[in-house]
Amino acid sequence: MGKRSDGVRKVVRSGKLRWVIDFRYCDKNGRESRYRRDASVQSSAAAHAEHDRLRAQLLATGTLETRSAASTFGDFVTTKFIPVYMPAHCRPSTRERYEALFRQGLIAFFGTKRLDSSWRPELRAYEATLAVRKVQSRPHLSLIRTVLRAAYEFGAIDALPELPPLPKKPRKLPDAPSEEEIRKLLDASSGWLRIAILLSAYAGLRQGEVRALEARDVDLENDRLMVRRALSAGDVMSPKSGDERVVPLAPELRAALVDATRLKTPMARIVVTRDGTTPRRQRVLGALKALETRLGMRAWSFHAIRHAFCSILIRRGASIEAVRVLAGHSKLDVTQRYVHATGDDLKATILKFGETGGKRTRSLSQNR
Repeated sequence: MGKRSDGVRKVVRSGKLRWVIDFRYCDKNGRESRYRRDASVQSSAAAHAEHDRLRAQLLATGTLETRSAASTFGDFVTTKFIPVYMPAHCRPSTRERYEALFRQGLIAFFGTKRLDSSWRPELRAYEATLAVRKVQSRPHLSLIRTVLRAAYEFGAIDALPELPPLPKKPRKLPDAPSEEEIRKLLDASSGWLRIAILLSAYAGLRQGEVRALEARDVDLENDRLMVRRALSAGDVMSPKSGDERVVPLAPELRAALVDATRLKTPMARIVVTRDGTTPRRQRVLGALKALETRLGMRAWSFHAIRHAFCSILIRRGASIEAVRVLAGHSKLDVTQRYVHATGDDLKATILKFGETGGKRTRSLSQNR
């Protein structure tokens, strides 16, 4: 045994003198531990200096684990976030959106920034550059948070840095096509586009679910539709909620599906173009926009048709829970965001309020 002196001792090993750093401590989890290693440099002064550095690190971080210098934002994104994190956590369409945001300025602005450095000043500066470009900052800043959370999960940083709050998400005026507008779209459309509109307007399918629907998902015998899958950037995935669902067939939708499934094999797609291929997302949007332009209608998104499905059901007396199940929402509050009061609803409410006020005024006049 060697002589102990302030956590540093010297021992004789195989006839040679060795300086050893040896002390007990409590780790960051409160467990008693012991550090015992030969000093990196074998001299009394160097061993004591290394001991003092380790003690200071222990006091500052609660651990003696050494970490290599934190990687930069650009290195982590290209080596870990895109190839490892995104395939495991993001749908293909989300991956496309994230990669576009990286190209739109995130990598150029933050590529050389260390992950473990202060982020507040640079985030404010980046937000200002986006404002000059008239680009919404929330998607960019939200992605930075996602990258930093991933870096923490990967152990690339010891703690999440303090970040300024995200800009408040603007609340858009609730709006959706009316039943009359849906009818105009259906009357003026044909082929695969008409079936796509029917599936969204009368069954509440998302666009990816419409394009992924197969003949085997249509149960004409029991008048129901099984929503089992969705297309996301060309990949077949589970529906957005992660759960399959059943939607009863409305009469008009059933009639269209009888023709659409005739002579099809079970795994054949329902919504296909003349050459038998599934239309891509942009083709669906382009066809819908062209139809609306021809009809002189407002340019509704395809998702707005699904939105109308939920709103119409509520107006006809369906419970929010029933709409949630039919629409395939994972939580009730998601359904409540979809089921908005339309302009006609608000107008009717005000008219009723006026009628009530008029009756009260007449009643008061009569009492006088």
